[in-house]
Amino acid sequence: MVNITGKVLRILPFKEVKVSDEAKKVADLIIADELGYKRVSFWDDKAELVIRGEIKAGDTLRIENARVPEARRGGEKRVNAGKYTRITEIPANIAALSHAPAHNFTVLAVARPEKGQVCIAGIAENGDWIRPQGVYETDVFSSGEENFKNLCISRIYVDAWRGKRPRKEDRFFVYGEGVERELNGEEKREFLERNVDASVDAVFKSGRSLGLIKPRILHVYEERAGKKTEQGKGYEQYIRFNFKDTSGRIYRRWSCRCNAFYNIWNDLKRKHRWTYGLRMVRYLRKNETYLAIGLTYTDYSVDRLEYGAYPMIVGVHVVPKS
Repeated sequence: MVNITGKVLRILPFKEVKVSDEAKKVADLIIADELGYKRVSFWDDKAELVIRGEIKAGDTLRIENARVPEARRGGEKRVNAGKYTRITEIPANIAALSHAPAHNFTVLAVARPEKGQVCIAGIAENGDWIRPQGVYETDVFSSGEENFKNLCISRIYVDAWRGKRPRKEDRFFVYGEGVERELNGEEKREFLERNVDASVDAVFKSGRSLGLIKPRILHVYEERAGKKTEQGKGYEQYIRFNFKDTSGRIYRRWSCRCNAFYNIWNDLKRKHRWTYGLRMVRYLRKNETYLAIGLTYTDYSVDRLEYGAYPMIVGVHVVPKS
């Protein structure tokens, strides 16, 4: 058993877990003090406290008699608050994670939300690519604000990712402090040029699953998927790219997941119903266009996957030609 005192930084979406064929409610909270965090799973009646709003983000809690799962000891920072756990809200003022390591993270990808989750990716100040895992729509869009925006710097706290099939850049998302500032025009150009990769192969054959290329755009088009939207109205629309990278190789039918690009595409489609595709290609060629590219999880046990996974475009970045 452990005792924890800390501030509630995040409340993850509620879920139900089957235990001995019985469905149990679970609410996961990220709770932190000045030095670190715990992921605390509130079960049953403790989860109801969160569901009813009696415990919310920003509260400071004293949690007594929380249980560390046997399989987690020495590993993931997760504990369970169950039947014998005592939870008390206290008036302490805790500067959560004030002494914990953080990254100034320049965002290069904010994907379209999928089943409540959002894939984001970018580059830390040391030049490393990072893909925070466990990011939800509520983490990205809160109170009308966007906490992650392309070519903006956000301060984030991450930890080792212990999920299945980890990719080199995967990290567990602990907390983000929102957008600190947007790069200006010259900074955007300099940042993109400094981090651009030589080709698609230079990214994926080096062992990375994220990279940045500067291709020639050949074709951009829309394709209807075979599944309906989450709202059940109509079918999912996917934007696909054909492009040639600097090695001269042509890549076709790459799916684009960049949320900002979909907004630009749909706006152009509303204004120019019959010519929006041609106008988009003209716009991308007229300016300097960079594509953030990524791989889905590897090891699909499917033959003929060149990079062992499915590549896609996760960010589209356009700056005026100098």
